[in-house]
Amino acid sequence: MRSGSHPPLSMTRRDPWAPLKQAARERTFENKDFLYLAGDRAGELYLLAKGRVRLFKHSSHGRNLTLSIVEPGDFFGVKALFPGGRHQNHAQALTKVRVHAIPRRHLAVILEKDPSLALLLLENLSQRVQSTERRLGDLAFKSVPQRLAALLLDLAAPNLHRSYGPTRLPHRYTHQQLAEMINTHRETVTKIFNRFRDDNLLQFDRRSIVLLDVNRLQEMALR
Repeated sequence: MRSGSHPPLSMTRRDPWAPLKQAARERTFENKDFLYLAGDRAGELYLLAKGRVRLFKHSSHGRNLTLSIVEPGDFFGVKALFPGGRHQNHAQALTKVRVHAIPRRHLAVILEKDPSLALLLLENLSQRVQSTERRLGDLAFKSVPQRLAALLLDLAAPNLHRSYGPTRLPHRYTHQQLAEMINTHRETVTKIFNRFRDDNLLQFDRRSIVLLDVNRLQEMALR
């Protein structure tokens, strides 16, 4: 290689999920489409390539509880790792979505050949498990304002490290969507938002939510 030249991109940035993508088929979904429903047979593991997906449960009383929001680069549909597994929650597109759908029969062969890939996959999935466990703990032990403060900080996390001042949530969320993430009613979220705005903790409109005082929100979330 000549002095001063750079190695090809393929040599400097290897995609760890390439073997899984090669065995997958690409599938696309429109906003609000369901990728699967609770009780469906889990024959594929999904790697999100584009868009956002929410994983949620629906109660017999007609209420929804959002367990997590899947971002590009994350896996979901974990029940495909188990023989005869069936999904325990619903997966719905929040935007137009593109996924790599990896059949279970191919997944088992690939992971057996490359145990290091299995460890990477486990790390990816464990991050969502930890996030879900933390949110469920908040539901059990924190007040609704505390839960909302913690949720807003969690959703703003991708932008927090780049900003020392007001921090905008990277995606738009409705009050109904936020309510379903902390197990409360939309009207309750609206009341707390108005209180947070009056206390100069945030500002919001129909297009965005901006956190104005991250330190005070963190103090509230950790009480």
